[in-house]
Amino acid sequence: MKPHSRPVEPPPVEAIRKAAVAGKFYPSSPQALRRTVAELLAQAHLAHSPSNLFALISPHAGYMYSGGVAAHAYKLLHARAPRIVAVIAPSHFERFPFISIFGGRAYATPLGEVPIAQSLVAKLLQSDDLFLSSWHGHCDSGNRAEHAVEVQLPFLQTALPDCKLLPIVMGEQSWALCETLGRNLALLAAEHSMLIIASSDLSHYHSAEEALQLDQLCMDLLLARDPKRLFAALEQRDCEACGAGPIVATMLAAEQLHANHIDILCHSHSGVVSGDMNYVVGYLAASISRKLE
Repeated sequence: MKPHSRPVEPPPVEAIRKAAVAGKFYPSSPQALRRTVAELLAQAHLAHSPSNLFALISPHAGYMYSGGVAAHAYKLLHARAPRIVAVIAPSHFERFPFISIFGGRAYATPLGEVPIAQSLVAKLLQSDDLFLSSWHGHCDSGNRAEHAVEVQLPFLQTALPDCKLLPIVMGEQSWALCETLGRNLALLAAEHSMLIIASSDLSHYHSAEEALQLDQLCMDLLLARDPKRLFAALEQRDCEACGAGPIVATMLAAEQLHANHIDILCHSHSGVVSGDMNYVVGYLAASISRKLE
């Protein structure tokens, strides 16, 4: 990952972030995309549906590999209709020392445009200097298109067609950025009908056996509701998640609002699809909710 060299220019308020990975991570045809998402959601079966849903963790690989796992998270939205969805993603291809929010008009996919919640963008920009409205982490970096927000959107457009989007990309995954983001998301969630989605895959490029061990530790620490221990384990490479920062920030926000129940909805890896058990990526769908005593 390279340090950013582009100037930090805010997107115009009428800017549209066009689909960058359609035809690569998911179908580019609207008809095929609708059919794919509908089939994935229909195939996802949940043992139970948590009430008082606060956040989801969803993978962001190509739909062939992780779409079935992601569908287990989005299946929960049939009983929840938040007006705003904050999608938090890592930056895969460039590093920058701030939290980048796309403050334009919309994010687009082949299914249409998802409007940006510009009033909440403004609140975050006013809350801390670590929030900047920028293209960083949202658009091409050296001809490599960032995908971690975009791949969540066709599921959102299907499950929550009227929602507005708060698209957030962490340029670094430091504890300081996690704390800042978690604190301010909690403030927004306390005032608005909002769902948080942490976009992340888990372990990368290990054997299936090693991946299961790494991912199990990550899931155990999630279930323990201990963001500090999870952050430390990720820092020490005891477990892996490319969206470590989004997951930890989401847990910190949940902690502040007493959303204290975590469910593992589905876990799998790419080898289940590819057949290659020597070189897999782990995928997780999980929910965070307020469990009423």
